[in-house]
Amino acid sequence: MGKYPEEAAGGEESRGRDIAEHAATAPRRQIIRPAFKAFFQFARFMITLPVVLIRGRRGNVDEVTVYSAHPSFFLWLLILVGFVSASIVDREPQLAGFFGWLYVWVLMYFLVTLLYDFSARKLALWVLIFALIWLTSKYFEDIKNVAILSSLFDYLASLQPKLDPGTATVLSWLLLLPWFGSLLHMALNGRKKFSPNEIGEFHFGEGSELTDRTGLRFRTQYRDVLETILTIGGGDLLAVDNHQNVIKRWDNILGLFFLWKDLDRVLHQRAAVMEMGDEEKEKSAEH
Repeated sequence: MGKYPEEAAGGEESRGRDIAEHAATAPRRQIIRPAFKAFFQFARFMITLPVVLIRGRRGNVDEVTVYSAHPSFFLWLLILVGFVSASIVDREPQLAGFFGWLYVWVLMYFLVTLLYDFSARKLALWVLIFALIWLTSKYFEDIKNVAILSSLFDYLASLQPKLDPGTATVLSWLLLLPWFGSLLHMALNGRKKFSPNEIGEFHFGEGSELTDRTGLRFRTQYRDVLETILTIGGGDLLAVDNHQNVIKRWDNILGLFFLWKDLDRVLHQRAAVMEMGDEEKEKSAEH
C-alpha cells in the first residue's frame, strides 16, 4: 500500500514536467508556425503574381482589373537569357561565343527599349534604312572593291565576346531584385479596375482614385513595338472625350492586346445603359 502514494506523486511530477515542457514549446510553435505560413504565402504570392499581372484579374462579371507595367519589368528577358545561357555554357563551353553575342544583342534590345519608342511605322522605316545601307555597302564591296561595313564587322568579330557563366548568373540574380520590385510596384500602384460605371485606381500610401466614365471613349495605342513584345502584348489605354481630347491615359498595360475583348465589353456597357436612359427620357418627354 505504501507504493501507491509514491507512484501517484511520481505521476504528478511527470505530468507537471509535461505541462511545463508544453508551456515552453507552445510560444515557440505560436511563432514558428505563423512564420512558416507567412513565408509560404509570400512565396506563393510572388510565384503567381506574374501570371495574375499578365492575365489581369476579374472581380465579377462586370469588372476587369489590369496592371500598368513599371519600366524595370522589361528586365525579365535579360534575366531569363542570363540564367539560360549560363546553364548551357556550363555544360557546353564551346558555345560561349554564340551566347556571348546573344547576351550582347539582348542587352542592346533592352537599352533601346528604354531609350527610344519605335512604333510599327518607325520600326519598319529604320529596318528599311539599315537594309538600304547594307545593300549599298555590299554593292561598293562587290563592284567597286571598297570595304565599308565589312571592316566594321570584321573588327567586331575579332573582339570575340564570350559569355562567362559566373558573370551572367550574378547579373541575373542582382537584376531579379529590381524586377521583383516592379511586380510589387504594379501590385501596389499599378492596379486599374474597370467597371461599367467607373474606373478605380489604388495608390499605396496615397489613397484611391475614381474616374467617372460618363461621356468617355476609349482606344488602344501601341506606341512602342519593343515594349509591346516585352509586356506580352501590352500597350497604352487612352480615355478621350467627344472632341478627341485625351482626358487620361494608362501606359504599358500588361497583355492589353489579349485583354481588350473583355475590356471593350465592360466599357461598352456604360454606353448602352446611358443610351437606354436617353431613349426613356425622350419617350417620357413626348408623352
